[in-house]
Amino acid sequence: MLATLSAKHVSANDIESFDINKQMLTNGNNDKPAAIRGYDVSRSLKFTARQLDVLPAIESSLVDSQNTENINCQFDRTDRAAIEADLLTKAIHSARDQADKLAEPLGRHVTAAQAISRSPFDSIAGSLGLGGPFPGSEYIGRMFKKSVSADELLVPSTISMSATVNVLFKME
Repeated sequence: MLATLSAKHVSANDIESFDINKQMLTNGNNDKPAAIRGYDVSRSLKFTARQLDVLPAIESSLVDSQNTENINCQFDRTDRAAIEADLLTKAIHSARDQADKLAEPLGRHVTAAQAISRSPFDSIAGSLGLGGPFPGSEYIGRMFKKSVSADELLVPSTISMSATVNVLFKME
């Protein structure tokens, strides 16, 4: 399996293999005492695919592999930090624009930001263990089908990125 990942341009630094599992194989016969025929050994594999076009070939190989389980394939971008910074800046500007629109009918204008959070303000208490929603309980849209046949490999058609902020502004 590691040779397949390497051949498909998955860097050794992006591969993690762990949790070797060993299961005893016996000759399950009720007439005689069970005898050990051998062992079935498997392992968990985690990797980051940086080229989505090779993923179908990797998945086909993984599906055919008998001793690989708990596959966790991560999707990422090399320019993620720059994209996230740009999205965060745009989200903050959008929050400011929305606050200005809300303050205008009151004859007020928005001044300095007093607080900013990526989490809704009403969920902060829950994150600190003080009640409220359980951290991470917000709905996350599913990118893949829940159940697929072996012919339907799990390759996302898009990877969406967004940023949401909650800002508390002072009004004058």
